[in-house]
Amino acid sequence: MMPLRVVPLGGLGEIGMNCLALEQRGEIVVVDCGVTFPNADNGVDVIHPAFDWLLERRDSVRGVVITHGHEDHIGALPYLLDDLDVPVFAPAHAMALIRGRLDEHGFDPTTLPLTTTKAGDRFDVGSFGFEPIRVTHSIADATALAIRTDAGVVVHTGDFKIDSGPADGELTDERRLAELGDEGVRLLLSDSTNVDSPGSARTESAVGEELDAIVAASPHRVVIGMFASNVQRLLLLGQVARKARRRICLLGRSMENHVRAARDVGRLDWPSDLVVPAEMAQAMPRRDVLVIATGTQGESPAALARLAAGTHNRMRLEAGDRVVFSSRIIPGNDRSVYDLYASFLRQGIEVVSRVTHPAVHASGHAHRGELERMIELVRPRAFVPVHGTLHHLFRHAELAREMGVEDVLVAENGDVVAVDREAALAKRGRVPTGKVSTMRGDPIPPEVLRERALVGRSGVVFVSIALSSAGLAAPVDVKSMGVVGPLDHDVLVHAGRAVGEVVRDLLARHHGAALEEEARLTTRRVIESHTGSRPLVLVGVVRV
Repeated sequence: MMPLRVVPLGGLGEIGMNCLALEQRGEIVVVDCGVTFPNADNGVDVIHPAFDWLLERRDSVRGVVITHGHEDHIGALPYLLDDLDVPVFAPAHAMALIRGRLDEHGFDPTTLPLTTTKAGDRFDVGSFGFEPIRVTHSIADATALAIRTDAGVVVHTGDFKIDSGPADGELTDERRLAELGDEGVRLLLSDSTNVDSPGSARTESAVGEELDAIVAASPHRVVIGMFASNVQRLLLLGQVARKARRRICLLGRSMENHVRAARDVGRLDWPSDLVVPAEMAQAMPRRDVLVIATGTQGESPAALARLAAGTHNRMRLEAGDRVVFSSRIIPGNDRSVYDLYASFLRQGIEVVSRVTHPAVHASGHAHRGELERMIELVRPRAFVPVHGTLHHLFRHAELAREMGVEDVLVAENGDVVAVDREAALAKRGRVPTGKVSTMRGDPIPPEVLRERALVGRSGVVFVSIALSSAGLAAPVDVKSMGVVGPLDHDVLVHAGRAVGEVVRDLLARHHGAALEEEARLTTRRVIESHTGSRPLVLVGVVRV
């Protein structure tokens, strides 16, 4: 048996849902346990990895170690802990967010084995030795992990960048990474998200300077739209607000939660009188308010969308106000974001974004030059890229080879990567993986998702049949919703008559058991002959 097996359950071959298992001596430890979000609105809240492989080995799982507190690294923990009673190890800010998530899902966090970790302090989980290492990222308390295994030292970068000007002043610990390189690193697992971006990511301090200038030049209310988890930027905005003599108003539940968590663990040094409730901010002179809001991707229920629509129940913007999108547009969200811009512009509200002011945002992920720097520091004998689509993984693998790493392997979710002390990395089989869609914390069965997709594509037709002891008690009623094509009243009446004939024939031949299925097929045939579409047909039979 190989000394070490690396088993990705999420995050390799996709962006988000990061979850990686390490196995040795019959023991398993999980690094990160995140969610992803749906691309289409089928009533899905979040999607988490399928944990079947872990649950089949529940007696071998020794714990979960978290690198940082983003949802794509911690969001699936409540779903895993529903089925596994294992300890969780996480940095302070991530742990504060985890406790909140667990509480929302009905856990009592005070009764769970939750251990707060600190950069530089080593701890063991089963036969694995862990050392968190400080890295800069867009969230506080981000860490890489040096993992001591039977195959040698494995370095997992987590999400990182090498920022020379982070808001909290805590730089990526390049010295410790280099020391590990001197000691000898058997395997590097490195974040691939921004491998296509040349050079280095913009520093947070540069973003702070740009936002400071924009706010200072604004004669009226300013709204900063941003990702709620970016505590580094929240720190900067606190400084900007104080310098401009403005009070901060927070809009969005996730923004309030992240600010609360960061303040609880001492990561956000805002004075108590800096933040005012929205009702007070609305009544204050516009020049005295700096609003920080969620919803930069155009999400309909979020604060920015409601401000744009004028439906926010606690805040109204006016012509001359300025909205700054201190964020990037996640691929696929372009249309909804530009629609949001348009809604503000129609009201005479100025929109500032990366298009006009590139320095209003900086990525939290290392660009290509920083990825090179990580490889230079760690000097691994072997390399597996993580956190990215297959395109990102292949591009990062090419970079590692260009940097002189000979033992490079690209793996996707489910691939089992065998690591020993001497032989090259190798794929040794696959484990079952998958995705579980959830709504309000509960899993959505695959057949329900298929039905929702079908309704979205083709619409639905409802057939109501009323029967009495004498046969049909009333004409068959047919209604439709969302069916594309020339489906007018006459077509529905024709479908109802056709179904009525089928029902009468079946009852006359005492074949009532087949009634619902034959009614469904008849309705579909009639609808398809007139419209060309094949909607979902639902048949209801009532006996009166």
